[in-house]
Amino acid sequence: MTRTKLLSLATMALLASLLTACTSFTPVYGDRPGAGMESVRFNFASPDSRIEQIIFDRLKLAFPGEAGPNDPVLDIAASAVSLPGSMSNAFAVARPTNVRVQATVTITNDDRVLFEATRFADTAYQSGKLTPVDIASSQGAQETAARAAAESLRISVLSGYRPAP
Repeated sequence: MTRTKLLSLATMALLASLLTACTSFTPVYGDRPGAGMESVRFNFASPDSRIEQIIFDRLKLAFPGEAGPNDPVLDIAASAVSLPGSMSNAFAVARPTNVRVQATVTITNDDRVLFEATRFADTAYQSGKLTPVDIASSQGAQETAARAAAESLRISVLSGYRPAP
């Protein structure tokens, strides 16, 4: 390796380390929440369905702080629907069936809405199989879409909700 190449490599490494040291961005998608979100605590409402339970479980992991009686209440309203048929007729027996989970997160304190966001996630499964397998496939698709909707709601709370000081 020539001296010029070695010097340019060292310069690029120094420049890269200086640039990374100057950034102050906090990733929304990472493990660390945004600025000021470390101390956010929620009282979680009770789930009304299996889909809501999946979303609540994910949000409880994202916001693990022990909530007090004066902390806001986080509630979820979620539903799963089968969307109109797919465009594929490739398989005569097993047709693709589309599933959508739509969820709304509402954060309230003393009957005042502090934050609200609605997100959805779509997925599909092959229907037309034996009934027990078809039911299991449908439930699995709904749970997969619920996990995706939970991640979207987590990100929307991190990016949009700001607790009162």
